Amino acid sequence: WARLAGGAPPRGGADPFPGGPAGLTEGLTEAERRLALLVGQGASNQEAAARLFLSVKTVEARLTRIYRKLGVRGRAQLAVAVRDE
Repeated sequence: WARLAGGAPPRGGADPFPGGPAGLTEGLTEAERRLALLVGQGASNQEAAARLFLSVKTVEARLTRIYRKLGVRGRAQLAVAVRDE
């Protein structure tokens, strides 16, 4: 979080996010990762549902889980978390 917030890296030299921001999505399932990338690139819930052949309700439920897993509060923070992936 320090790097995302623009702060200094933690002491000890260890990178808390190996592989850069892409490492943030490692705890997601493949389906969640695909959805996170689409939404992070600006797709609406309806657009993501159509591209992934899901219902809008399924997209909403998955986004809720994605936000919780990544510790983000909305689409803008999600976009930052997945922008380099």
